[in-house]
Formats: sequence, C-alpha cells, structure tokens
Amino acid sequence: MRGSTLRARLGALLVLLMLAGSATPAVAGPADGSPAGGARSERIVPTDTRSTSIHDSANRASLAASWSTGPVAPGDTQGWVWNNANPLTVAYQVGFSPTGANAGLPCQFEVTRRWYSQQPGGERRFHFQLRNSGAITCTTTVLLSAQTSTYDWTIAPLAPGTSGNYRWVEQVAPTVSYLLGLSPNGASGAAACQLEITRTWYLQEAGAVRKFAFVIRNIGTVTCGAQVRLAQLSVPTTWYVGTLAPAGSSTWTWNNANPLTAVHLLGLSPWGAQLTDPCQMEITRTWYVQRVNPDGTTQRQLALTVTNVGAISCTATVFLTPLTT
Repeated sequence: MRGSTLRARLGALLVLLMLAGSATPAVAGPADGSPAGGARSERIVPTDTRSTSIHDSANRASLAASWSTGPVAPGDTQGWVWNNANPLTVAYQVGFSPTGANAGLPCQFEVTRRWYSQQPGGERRFHFQLRNSGAITCTTTVLLSAQTSTYDWTIAPLAPGTSGNYRWVEQVAPTVSYLLGLSPNGASGAAACQLEITRTWYLQEAGAVRKFAFVIRNIGTVTCGAQVRLAQLSVPTTWYVGTLAPAGSSTWTWNNANPLTAVHLLGLSPWGAQLTDPCQMEITRTWYVQRVNPDGTTQRQLALTVTNVGAISCTATVFLTPLTT
C-alpha cells in the first residue's frame, strides 16, 4: 500500500537516525541556477511537456513530463530545472530514452547530480544534471516520473557546505524500494535553499534489519532544512548479484527496457551481516543505453553497477521497479 493512508511522521513503526550532522564539509554552490560541478546554465523544462499523473492498478504513474535534449556531445553535460515542483509531497525520478546509436557505438546517458531548492518566494524546484557518457554525439528523451511520498518527516537545518547523514529503519519485510525526495525550507529574502542528495545506499545489520541510508548536502548559501519525502514502491523484478568483497563491484544490464517511456527505480536488499559488521551495498552508477542489434534493430538497455561499500564480504538482491507505464 502507498499514499496518504500510510503517510507517517517519525513514529513507532519507523525510526530515523541522524548520524554526525556535519560529517563531510562540502564546497557551497553558487546561487541557484548555476550550481557547482561544471554544467552550463540550467535549462528550464518547457511548460507544454507537463502531463497529468494517472496511476494504474500497479501504482505506476504516467510521466510527469518528457522532452528532448537535442544533440549532446560525448562527455558534455546539461543542467535542467523543473519549476513549480508541485505538489510538495512528491519525489522525482529521471529516466532516459537515448537515440542515435550506430552499428559500432551505443548512445548512453546518465544522471550525475540531483537536488531540490526552495526559492525566496516559496516555489519548490527540482534540478538535475545529465551527461552523455558514450563516445558519440547523440540525443535522448528525458523522462520525468513523480511519485507520491509514503512517509514524511523534518530534518534539522544544515549550514552551507555541510552534509547530514541519515538512516531510515524499516519494520516491514525487505521487499520494497525507496525513492527519496526533498521539500527544502528556509530560503532567505535573496537566496534559495538548495539541498543535494549526494548518496543513497542500503545496509543490513545483524538480526536482518534493513536500513535505507542517504546523505544530503547544503550546496547553497543559507542555513536551511527540509521535509523528507520518501516513496515506498513494490518490486516486481529481482535478481541475485553474488558475493562481493569490500570495494568489489559488479555491473548488470537489463535488456529490452520497454516500453521506451518507462522510468525505473532500483533498490537493494543486502544480506550476510555479521554480529558487529553490517552488509552495505550501493548502486554507484546507473545509465540508459540505446544499442543497435546485429539485425539492425535497436533496443534500450538499463545498466547499473552494484558496489560493496562496507567492510565485510556479503551479497545482495537487486530490486527493479518500473515507475511509469
């Protein structure tokens, strides 16, 4: 089940733990619209790309929007901003449908950064950067999915350039994935509140307790906080990655990632924790690929890399959920 009937603040079933509130100082980003990271000025998503989100019987929503990037050179990046990111209770996921592969080289795109902002007037915005990670100039259709949060809670303000580390403890069976969103608050009269999601990962502790961990960084110039918007999604497809040593990784490809309008959410269920050491697994990279098959047809693929970010050898199950029809 999802939606307002399950919406819960910090309570009896789930516990939010904050670890070392300013664990890793980070360089504060410039003013909104020109974030650190080398991307060009942000492009505003055209208003005529918006669509009404309609859920089917599997709780998959239609796209919130889709649009073309135009040709992007290898290694080049684009920054995009989704204005008026309403309602404030949704979290966003970005997917791609690349085009322009040739017989020898695929067309590849990935998201490199994502953050949320609150403007001085109160407007929420969703920002992300994409990169052509292939070797040829090609194009992609950007696919934006909006998912209603299942759980909401408040995080304390972060000073500019600092990061907060958080863990969400679940009391349900580890058969769901989580999509994280933010509704920043605390913008000043002249400066936006800008909070970036820099990492998400899953861990299993002794006793089979699974936790969803994440890091949020204040990349703006004002101290501010946020409402966390956490969507819980059921999982129709799973597979086993095998045992990975600490810092070890494995890369997987989901072929024929159809329909071409589908956006996907990936999750993990680690296992193999020891009494004093958790099993910690992170999806450290995801990207979409268009590839030309030997018969001349094309297919879209979803590729991902799973990395053991803990201190012990252990394993995990990958969770794959299509968010859109």
